Amino acid sequence: MTSPPAQQDYVFDPVWEKETERLRTNEAIWDPGTLERLAALGVGPGWNCLEIGAGSGSVASWLAARVGPAGRVLATDLQTERLGALAALPHVDVVRHDLRAEELPHAAFDLVHSRMVLQHLPDRAAAVARMVRALRPGGVLFLEDTDSSTLFRSFLPEDFLQDVRAAGYGLMRESGHDPRGGHVDLQLVLAAGLDATAEGRAVMVRGGSEQARHYMLWLEFMRPRIVAAGLLDDTRIDAALAEMADPAHHWLSQVLISTVGRKAGGAEPPR
Repeated sequence: MTSPPAQQDYVFDPVWEKETERLRTNEAIWDPGTLERLAALGVGPGWNCLEIGAGSGSVASWLAARVGPAGRVLATDLQTERLGALAALPHVDVVRHDLRAEELPHAAFDLVHSRMVLQHLPDRAAAVARMVRALRPGGVLFLEDTDSSTLFRSFLPEDFLQDVRAAGYGLMRESGHDPRGGHVDLQLVLAAGLDATAEGRAVMVRGGSEQARHYMLWLEFMRPRIVAAGLLDDTRIDAALAEMADPAHHWLSQVLISTVGRKAGGAEPPR
């Protein structure tokens, strides 16, 4: 793999001072369901796995423990500084890689997984094609991206934080984020010739929790752009942050759509 080109078109800044916390609170929302689905796929000793967009490394760490010393895990990201503990494991490789432009090892993996990566990319069909080429015959492609239409739905009035969602996600869309990315994943995997299925899951978030903190960090990061665009003022954003911090409030997350496709040919990965 060569050095990736300069980063562009991503919503979030990987060197933002609170980016590590944002990634870890995102894991707090989604890891339980992701790991449950990986276990159901049968990931186990001897598997060779690729984790694309490894972030802070929680899923890659689980994969490393699951496949054991007989298996291998390749964890990739545009920024790998947060993955130092993983890189110390003898059966884990950590590589800086840009899925938009760089190829992956060919026919090398029993599992390729990415979460909340594709929905930020400009040419997702090309990215899926790279991931499919990286699969061994019989290997599994597991993609997770969101549909944001349910975010902040609540027992409170139907407009609860909907102005915040509209402002933030409108600007994210301008930066290349697809608010219905999980729906696109299924179509791309089917078009790539894999036998695929998809399902969605959402999480009920309690105000003031670690999960709620993720959405507060999202709003803190988007705040300068939202204010500069004249969509909301600082007073409204402060009030929204206070609502997110209130344990009396509960709201729905985005729907995370999990798409699983299996490459034709060959035996299934070891069990």
